[in-house]
Formats: sequence, structure tokens, C-alpha cells
Amino acid sequence: MIIDMFFSACSRTFGTIFDRRVAKGGTMKVAVTVWEDTVSTVCDFSNCLLVFDVMGDEVKNRSFMPFETGILPERVNRLEELGVEVLLCGAISQPLERMIRASGVKVIPCLRGSIEEVIGAYLDGGLSDARFTLPGFGPGACRVRGRKRWRRGSVCRLTDKVKGDDRKGQG
Repeated sequence: MIIDMFFSACSRTFGTIFDRRVAKGGTMKVAVTVWEDTVSTVCDFSNCLLVFDVMGDEVKNRSFMPFETGILPERVNRLEELGVEVLLCGAISQPLERMIRASGVKVIPCLRGSIEEVIGAYLDGGLSDARFTLPGFGPGACRVRGRKRWRRGSVCRLTDKVKGDDRKGQG
């Protein structure tokens, strides 16, 4: 009961992507777009995923999977086939992000860093740290449109990136 109240409050306050199954000993399938040993800079052009299960604070069953199609619906279908529930990635186009979210997969975009550091930060709730945010995508980032410069608010929806911050209080 208390856990349910906490998750309800966190969900409203932080836009949490924490899955209750993990808190209760279940598993959650997570994927990271990969280029060499880092998070792929642009999800739309990534050709490899690292897929793993999160059980509590542990990572299990790691496997690299192809993610080579350039057709957006096929990329979404691939994530669904793999049973991915959370996608950690770099920059992502709005159409692809919308399609992935519509399929029920939670997207944590605009990440950078080594795969191991990003996974560790995800588990520890540290993805909101600036060192994991792509340059130009943090709070206050600007974009030039035509000849006018305008502020983009929170481009990467940092509320989505605080996933693990909600988990810290659990345990």
C-alpha cells in the first residue's frame, strides 16, 4: 500500500519510468542503442542494441542484437519483438520517438557516455547528471529556426531521465 502510494506520487511528480515489477522482484527488459562501446549518438541510425534484463539492481542476460533497418515502423517492431520496455538512446527524431512511445516502450533520449557508465547511472538513478546528456540538449538549449533563435524548453524531457532517482528511495 505504501509502495503504491509512493509510486503514484512519483509518477505524478517526476514522470517516473520506474516499473513496479522491478521493485517487487520482477524483471524489466531494457535496450541501449550502441556504437562501439558507447551509446549511439543518434538512435535513428544505430545498427546495434544491447538488450538486458534488470532484476532489482542487477543486470542479467546481456545480448547484442541487430537494429539495422532504416524504416521506422520496422525499428519499432524490432523493439516489440525483443520485448523491450525501456529504450536508452542518444538523440532521436520526433517521429521515431512518438512511434516507440505509442508502442508502450518508455524512451530515455539524449544520452551519451560509455555503455557501462550509462547502465550504472540508470540503475543508480544518475541519468539526470549533465555528463550523460548530449551537448546542446540540456535545459536551456537553444535552436536556430530561420533567422530567429528560440528556446526549446526541456528538449530531452529531463523528467523522463530521472528514472533511477525514484528508485533510490526504494530498497
